[in-house]
Amino acid sequence: MSEGLSKILNIALYALLGISALLGALFLFSEVVGVDTIMYWCYFLFFVGVASAIILPLISLAKNPQGAKSAVIGLVALIVIFLLSWVLAGDEMLPKYENFIDGPEDSKMVGMGLIAFYILALGAIAATVYSSISKLIK
Repeated sequence: MSEGLSKILNIALYALLGISALLGALFLFSEVVGVDTIMYWCYFLFFVGVASAIILPLISLAKNPQGAKSAVIGLVALIVIFLLSWVLAGDEMLPKYENFIDGPEDSKMVGMGLIAFYILALGAIAATVYSSISKLIK
């Protein structure tokens, strides 16, 4: 990120922080600011966060297309894991879960999420063990 953009973002961050602190103090210590104002401010901050989470990485990828290769590989790997999890998940429902899950489709989605979690957790554990062992060997 360029130095100028970094300064602008820091100024914007401190401005949003100051406005939030001011609104919070006015809400707590006076009746000038109501709950609706605080809620709308929270919505605004949420959308600013979402927009910056989407736009800033795209700007970074446009400036450094080589970095996009590793991001695309990671995204494809994640999609493959979820597709594999969906294929492996069953859609059967036990009677004791009928109060919690609406139907076979939801059961399959829950199973997919659990299997994906197991695969990703095992991958994280394997990466941690590999990293520790490789540091000991070097």
